[in-house]
Amino acid sequence: MLDKVLFGIDYGSKRSGNTVIALFNNMRIDFLDAEKGVDADAFIRNAVNHYKPSLIFLDAPLSLPGKYFNIEGCSCYHFRKADSELKAMSPMFLGGLTARAIELKDDFVKMGVEVIETYPKAQATRFDLKKLGYKTNPLALRLCVEKIADSLHPDIRICRKEITTWHHFDALLALISAMYYLQGKAQVFGCPKEGQIIV
Repeated sequence: MLDKVLFGIDYGSKRSGNTVIALFNNMRIDFLDAEKGVDADAFIRNAVNHYKPSLIFLDAPLSLPGKYFNIEGCSCYHFRKADSELKAMSPMFLGGLTARAIELKDDFVKMGVEVIETYPKAQATRFDLKKLGYKTNPLALRLCVEKIADSLHPDIRICRKEITTWHHFDALLALISAMYYLQGKAQVFGCPKEGQIIV
C-alpha cells in the first residue's frame, strides 16, 4: 500500500471550486483543489494523467438503482441498497453529478485505474467525529484534522495546514477509506451487482 499513488476525492459541482483531491504519494499526503470557475472534471483528469494513481476513492455515486436494470431483489427507483444502508443521497437526486462521476470512472478504468465509490460521512461516523463537531465550524475542523492525522502511520507526512475547508477534510476521509481498503480493513455496503460503497 505504501508504495502506491492513491487519490481520495471530494467531488463537487462542475465549477463550484468545491472539488478537492487528497493525494498519497511517497509517504506523503498533499491536497489539490480546483479553483472556482475551473472545470472540476478536467482538473481531475489532469491530476490522474500527471500522478497516475493506481486507486481512486471517489465521493460520488458510481451506479444507478438496480431497478433500472432488472437486477433481482432491486425494487426501488430512487435508492440503491448501499444508499439505504448508509442513509446517503439518491444517485437520481444528484442527477448530473452522478452522470459525470460514472463517465470519469469509465474513462479511468479503461486506463487501468481502479475507481471505487466511498462516503466520507460514514468514515466520519467510524471515527466518531460528530462528537468533535464534524462539519460545523473552523475549530471543529482543526479538532477533526488532528484526530485523523494522529491515526495515520507515523511515517506518513501530512501538512495539516493545507486542510482549510471541510471539502479538504472529506477528501482526506476518502483517502483514509482507500488506505483501509488496501489493508483489508474497509467496510462494504450494498450489493456487487447494483453497486457498492466502501468505507
